[in-house]
Amino acid sequence: MPASDVVLLPLCIGLALIGVIVAGVSWRKGSRGRVIQGVGIALAPIALYFTGLLRLLWDAVVAVVGWASAVVFSPAMWFGLSLLGLCIVLWVVGGMLIRRTTSKGAPASVAGDGKPAVGAGRTGSTGAGKPKPKKSGRAATAATDIDPELAEIEAILKDRGIN
Repeated sequence: MPASDVVLLPLCIGLALIGVIVAGVSWRKGSRGRVIQGVGIALAPIALYFTGLLRLLWDAVVAVVGWASAVVFSPAMWFGLSLLGLCIVLWVVGGMLIRRTTSKGAPASVAGDGKPAVGAGRTGSTGAGKPKPKKSGRAATAATDIDPELAEIEAILKDRGIN
């Protein structure tokens, strides 16, 4: 029997017993949902043991403990950890700089000279060099002929009393 099984098998039995106890207590209280959950808790460690996932978890814990013990005594490991920390700091600072430059840069609705782009503000223009449609019964039709999106925006503004 491998050394990991000497530890894992009693651990699985103990966890399964905890699940059985939870199911038994829940059964006495009349909570059917908790009984089902208790049975699930009882079966989970056994399933992990038979699939080999519990041994995989055990090997991962042993590897992390071995690595952590090597960190304490190795200057090369400390240098590598310092470089890793520097990488993380540079990544975060670079992301902050990208966010800062995009927030200070010209948004899509503002032209390069700082004035609102055509059709973005309340300047009264409805398009690039196109005249504003007249306020007649054909206003919606004239606006639709020019640009359907601008006609929709103009109709919304008109409904809210903004001219």
